[in-house]
Amino acid sequence: MAATSANSDRQLLSVAPMMDWTDVHYRQMARLISKHTWLYTEMVVDQTIIHNPNTDRFLWFPPEQRPIVCQLGGSDPAKLAEAAKIVARYGYDEINLNCGCPSDRVAGAGCFGASLMLQPDTVAECCSAMRQAVDSTITVKCRLGVDNVDSYEALCNFISVVSKGSGVSHFIMHARKCLLKGLSPHENRTIPPLRYEWVFALKRDFPHLEFSLNGGLDSCQQAAAALQHSVDGASIHGVMIGRSAYNHPWACLADADVAVFGAAENAAKSRREVLAKYVEYADAVVGRYGVKPDGSRMPNVRTVARPLLNLFVGEPSGRKWRHLLDVALLKKPATISEVVQEVIKCVPEHVLDAPPKPRAQPAFATAQLPPPICSLADGPASAEWARRGEVSAGGNYGKDCCTSGSAPSMQAAAAGQNGGAAEISANGVAGLDDTEWQPGGDQQYSPVTVLQSAGIGGENEERSEKRLKSERVMVGA
Repeated sequence: MAATSANSDRQLLSVAPMMDWTDVHYRQMARLISKHTWLYTEMVVDQTIIHNPNTDRFLWFPPEQRPIVCQLGGSDPAKLAEAAKIVARYGYDEINLNCGCPSDRVAGAGCFGASLMLQPDTVAECCSAMRQAVDSTITVKCRLGVDNVDSYEALCNFISVVSKGSGVSHFIMHARKCLLKGLSPHENRTIPPLRYEWVFALKRDFPHLEFSLNGGLDSCQQAAAALQHSVDGASIHGVMIGRSAYNHPWACLADADVAVFGAAENAAKSRREVLAKYVEYADAVVGRYGVKPDGSRMPNVRTVARPLLNLFVGEPSGRKWRHLLDVALLKKPATISEVVQEVIKCVPEHVLDAPPKPRAQPAFATAQLPPPICSLADGPASAEWARRGEVSAGGNYGKDCCTSGSAPSMQAAAAGQNGGAAEISANGVAGLDDTEWQPGGDQQYSPVTVLQSAGIGGENEERSEKRLKSERVMVGA
């Protein structure tokens, strides 16, 4: 049973913030596919928008992209408050603080991302400062734990300290712990076991707060199943989907408005319609940020065309579409429309005009919930996090509770420890018969650099061109 249309403004389904992926161009295509799914920006470092005079490069978006959330990275309350004021001027519906990114490039650059979970008092101060600075809703995205600070009690302590100290009432939970040392960002998305039951337990133990589930879910049908699941009266507020929404945008999101939000119809009737509307947007936005001394426009045609590469993943013509799109872009066309007009001929008419395909709703299950934490009335002392955080910083992955373990031991055990995710993934879109296209290398967690925060750089077209050249090799393979 789908959610009712009365929930169309609730954050029942969202697309996760992903560096270099969920830029304004991808979000525009996603919005054309789903009207109600909430969209998140890439993480933007607070100092980037404080010190860069051209904040449009990082924050501008067409008004039709709402509902939309801006994710900020930082750990200084004053700087985050200043950045939040700038963000608020653009009309974002919410501002989210990144406390879940496991990359050491983020954790070591001003101490933000997942490492902030070891400092709940700091997180509370940061969120409180932003709430005082702006009227926007402030939320937190985090993990279940960090390094050996990974017990359910420690997680409850983090939630308690942050919510009481700042007034934040919505937490987006990536249902895995992370290891800041020993695992790469990619491994941190796959090796630590999923523990959906902890997210449901949080709702049981903090009934006045809202919790959204992130991790392991890859379709709107799975999201609908998770939203309908209840354990001991506890249910989640929403579901966030990450890489699948980028790698399989049509299969993941096209039925979301009906399946999740209970709308009478989906936003897009076909991919032909999506392409026509996206081309109109794309041709208008090329060069919006100016022209370089060499005459190249920012953004250029190739950057704006990139979200289209995955639009036909799963179709027999999908691989050919990506290859021909890439070949057409090598000719340095002046507009997106001329590229699409040339390449669209490779896609059969029945594929272009096919409506969103409803899929059967998969089963959703969780393991047994952990027992309630008795000390929640006053909130567990955050000193435990600080004490154990010092141990974690030294790379000691000591044994604690049920999720601890070293990086090697977790790698060895990961295949059979993903909780309810294994059952669900079998029904997801991962089995589509065309291999998904992915950008070269692991780009999800690369932060906006400190150089940009000082006003050097900005939208790095040269970096984008180098990365896209590597993508051509993958696309043509």
